[in-house]
Amino acid sequence: MTKAQKHSALALLALVFISLVLRPPVGAMGPLLDELQAVEGYSLFQVGLLTSLPVVCFGIGAFAGPSLVKRLTLNRAMMWVLVALFVAMVLRSFGGYVSLISFTVVIGFAIAIGNVLIPTIVREQFPTKLALVTGLYVTLLAISASLSASIAVPSSELFGGWRMALAIWLVPTALAIIFWMPISKVSVHAEETTSATHAEERRAVLVSPLAWAIVAFFGLQSAGFYAILNWLPSLLIDRGYTAIEAGTLLGLCTSIGIPTGFLISMVIKRFKSLSFLAVFVSLFTLAGLVILLVAPDLAVLACVVTGFGFAATFPLSLTLVGSRASTSTQTTQLSALAQGWGYLIAAIGAFVFGYFKDVTGDWTISLWVLIGITIVQVISGAFAGKDQKITAR
Repeated sequence: MTKAQKHSALALLALVFISLVLRPPVGAMGPLLDELQAVEGYSLFQVGLLTSLPVVCFGIGAFAGPSLVKRLTLNRAMMWVLVALFVAMVLRSFGGYVSLISFTVVIGFAIAIGNVLIPTIVREQFPTKLALVTGLYVTLLAISASLSASIAVPSSELFGGWRMALAIWLVPTALAIIFWMPISKVSVHAEETTSATHAEERRAVLVSPLAWAIVAFFGLQSAGFYAILNWLPSLLIDRGYTAIEAGTLLGLCTSIGIPTGFLISMVIKRFKSLSFLAVFVSLFTLAGLVILLVAPDLAVLACVVTGFGFAATFPLSLTLVGSRASTSTQTTQLSALAQGWGYLIAAIGAFVFGYFKDVTGDWTISLWVLIGITIVQVISGAFAGKDQKITAR
């Protein structure tokens, strides 16, 4: 094996563990909300902040990502992200609510920047296998999200509480740091552009209706995903399911993404216009939410259908970011814009979903709001998927 092959193998191994820790520190929290309320005495508003603030951080951190790369270089920036994630995961288990919420915010920022860096890392480390490695990355995100939701409550019962249920994800985080350390010593700089070019390309993205349609599609599908990720267990428990059953159903919803995300990533390149595909998969999300609203006894079907929709729209939204820009500089700008504003939209949506339950005492209005959001997602996807690019300046 040549030196280059060894480097690629190590980079791939590191990428596997990085992908496995970009969802569980947040995703495992949803099934544990009832325990946090019962054991720690936290209010619905307090646990709502625990689930919504990290998504706000996903948005803010997306804007900070390019600056961090400029200061540290790409690989070193990822190293700092992993170290910050590990330390925050340790410290949030000590102390009371202030410590928990504070370090959850740090975790949100770390994951946010990691989200931004991963696509660039894939491009730099695996330039000839972008589709394959992107499919692997999306699949691993789905696996980790599903696994963290499924084992959260059983882990809490087995290891003595929510703190240990969250702490088990320190193991893959430590492995990600170990395997990424050699890679972090190799400096990789983003493509250099003049300040004038940077400003022109940024302006081209900001004034493009296509760019904002992509932002809307990314944000609205994220809003639906995080609302369900954070609140589905509580919704199902209120409808008579046990905590373990609710966590398992959430795991089912997210596990659909394991094969779906990979397959969608593989077939997307066969389409020039992605409008039909964007509308088609978004309608699955819509149908699943309607089933959840009108037929609570069909929760398994609702989770399967909704899970397919979420699993398909996420890689599709990433593809739109990468394929609708005319230059690499535009791609970076569009990625920051889509993930920044997109995750802020998602945070608002997830918080509003829980807020209406708190105000009305029922999940009906919350589900209607999410259905309305998904209808707008269908419309934005139809426009964002058109076979066109943002005009180059």
